[in-house]
Amino acid sequence: MEARHSELPLMKITHIHIQNLRIIQDIEFQPVTGLNVITGDNGAGKTSILEAIYLLGQGKSFRHTEAGPLIRKGEDSALVVADIQTTPGTETRLGIQRSRRQFVARHAGRDVSRRSELFRLLPLLLITPQSHELVERGPELRRRFLDFGLFHVEQSYHQVSLAYHRALIQRNSSLRAGDIRLARSFNEQLITNSDTILRSRLQLLHSIEKHLVEFLSCISFADTVSLKLYQGWKTGISLEEALKRAEVQDLNRGFTSVGVHRSRLKILTAGAPVDKVFSRGQQKLLVYGLVLALCDLMKDQTAVTPLLLIDDISAELDTRNAQKVLEYLRNLELQMFVTALDFSRYEALSGTCVFHVEHGSL
Repeated sequence: MEARHSELPLMKITHIHIQNLRIIQDIEFQPVTGLNVITGDNGAGKTSILEAIYLLGQGKSFRHTEAGPLIRKGEDSALVVADIQTTPGTETRLGIQRSRRQFVARHAGRDVSRRSELFRLLPLLLITPQSHELVERGPELRRRFLDFGLFHVEQSYHQVSLAYHRALIQRNSSLRAGDIRLARSFNEQLITNSDTILRSRLQLLHSIEKHLVEFLSCISFADTVSLKLYQGWKTGISLEEALKRAEVQDLNRGFTSVGVHRSRLKILTAGAPVDKVFSRGQQKLLVYGLVLALCDLMKDQTAVTPLLLIDDISAELDTRNAQKVLEYLRNLELQMFVTALDFSRYEALSGTCVFHVEHGSL
C-alpha cells in the first residue's frame, strides 16, 4: 500500500503531562510524529491516556459526562498540559484543569471559554470499542458525525447550525404553549438555514463516500457500501409545505416533527441497511472507513491534520483485519495514539513507538 505524501504542516503533540486523571497520578512523555502505541493490561491506564488527549481537544471525557469519575480518588482536580506544534518550529501550550465543579482551559497564556475553540485548537477523531454504534444505533449519532465534520471543513456551518437550532427551540417552546401563530413566526428561519444545512450535508456525504470506497478497496473489503441521506420531511414537497401539513400534529405533540434535525443517514449494502447484514467486525471496519474518510477531508479542506485516537485496535477485528488497518494507518501522515492489550502480533510493523503502561505509570 503506497504512502500518502502531503505538504501540509503536521499538527502534533510534542510533549504531554497528565496528573490525577483516573489511575494516573503523574506521567509525562514525548510522543512521536507518527504512530504511538500504548500497551498494558486491562485497567493499567491505557485508555486514560487517550482520555486525557481527548479532554484537551473536546473539553470532556468520551467515557463519562460527569467530572467525578475522571479525577483520581482523593484528589481535587485532574490536569492535562500539552505542547502542540502546528507548523515546524512553532509550539503553543494548551492546558485543561478539571475539578468536580469547575473547568479551566488555557491556550498560549489566555483563557479558552468555549469548547468550540478547543475543537479548532486541537482537532481530533476517536475510534473506540463502542464506535460500531455509529452504524447500529439510531440516526442521531450519524447526524452528529456529519455535523462534526462540517464544523471543521466548512467554517460558516457552525453559525448556521446554531441559528437553526435556536429557532427550533423557540418554535418548540411556542408549540408547547399552544401558540401556533408564534410558532409560525420561526418557520422562515428554519427554512432558510435548513437549505444551507442540507446542501452542506449532501456535499460532505458525497466526499465521504468517495474516500470510504477507497479505504474499503485498500483493505480488500468484499462488499459494496453506499450512503444515503433522507432530508427529514416527505420527498417532493418543500419544507415550508411540510411545516404547514404537520402543524396540527406538532401542536398536539409539542415539538417540530419535520426539518433537518430529523434527517437520517442510512448506510446501505445492496440496498439493505448494513446493520442488518454485516457482522460486528465488518461494521467496525466500516467505522474505520467513515472516520478516516472524514480525516482525509479535514486535511484536504482545512490544511490541518487532525490527531487520531484509537482505543483497543483489536476490538471486534480478527488479527488479519487488525493488521490491515494498522498497515493502512502507518501510511497516513498523522499523529496517532493507539491502545492495544497485546502488541506482539504486530511487532513486525516498523516505524512505531511503543509505550507500556503499568498501574498508571508509563
